[in-house]
Parts: sequence; C-alpha cells; structure tokens
Amino acid sequence: MIVRPALGAVAFVLLTAGCAAPTAEQPAPSPSQSYNTVPTKPTFPSPSESVPSGPTSGPTTTPPTTRSGPPNGPTDNLKKTSWVVGTITTGGTGPCYGLETDEGTQYALYSTAGTSLTRGTRVRVNTKAAKVKIYCGPGKLVEITAAEPLR
Repeated sequence: MIVRPALGAVAFVLLTAGCAAPTAEQPAPSPSQSYNTVPTKPTFPSPSESVPSGPTSGPTTTPPTTRSGPPNGPTDNLKKTSWVVGTITTGGTGPCYGLETDEGTQYALYSTAGTSLTRGTRVRVNTKAAKVKIYCGPGKLVEITAAEPLR
C-alpha cells in the first residue's frame, strides 16, 4: 500500500491528537480501544544532505588566562598607576588637592609629600589607588606619586 504525503500528514495529526489530555467533552479512551491509523514509513534525508559542513571536532575552548606574577593578596583589586592631565581646582601644600580633567572628571588628590600646587595650574599627575580612606573633596580619591606642571 502506498501512502501519499497528504495521507501521511493526516495520520500524523491523528496520532498526535490521541496524545493530548482528554477534555470534558471527550472521554478518555480505554486501553482496549484502538485507533485505526495507517502506519507511515519514516523518511530520512540522503547522506549528502545530512553531512554537516565545517569541522567535526568537539567544542573549542579557550585556555585559561594566566597572571604575570604571584598574587598580591587584597591589593590585586588596586589599579596600577596612571597619568592624569587636568587643572588644579583646590590647591595648597596638601595633603588634599582637587583636579578636574578636560572631560569633566573630578579627582580628589592626596599626598603627604607637601607638594605645592596652585589653583588654576594645568598639571600632569601620576596617580595610584588611595590606600587611606580620607575625604579630600569631590571626585575619585587617588594618591599622587608625581606631579608635573604643564605650559
């Protein structure tokens, strides 16, 4: 017996409809009842259609990143030093200063070196993460490691 595609689709719908939960209008079939369905022969794609293109190796993984040195303990969270260029907004001989960059970022600078910075001067400041918790004004608190006036 040859099953046409339309008949195969009808048979599929009838088979899957029997799997649904019974509703109030439809009583559940008893185990002794059977459905008159025509079994269909499954169709498989040809070998050329089922072969995946591309590499067939397993998933690729990236190697774990390694550190350049031994761990430093809790100081690993501290950023390395960096240079900041801006204008001094709060000057004096320290220990607190204020600096604003051209982009508008404010820094609260801290140094116990007694460096004299004049308000309104453009400077280039080498900073590192502050180890002390002190209020030196608005902005990100950093320690000064070096300061150079710009012309």
